[in-house]
Amino acid sequence: MLRTARDPVCRAKVKKSTPYKFTHNSRIFYFDSAACQTTFKNDPQQFIGDKNKKSFLERLAEASDGKSKSCQGCQIKCGYARK
Repeated sequence: MLRTARDPVCRAKVKKSTPYKFTHNSRIFYFDSAACQTTFKNDPQQFIGDKNKKSFLERLAEASDGKSKSCQGCQIKCGYARK
């Protein structure tokens, strides 16, 4: 059984033991931060399905709290709020 998953918002690899989880339509989604979890909860359909997928930078910008940070996974400074 896989012990990791992809955050649907920022696409970071996360452990399934993360405290940031959300069940939508009987499927469990895993997140690397509260910001990504909240972004997904507010509009899950924008992150589900190929036609609704946004670019990596668009997802990071939406998960931002407005403060410039760097993502631990990719080290790109783009305003993404990793907590």
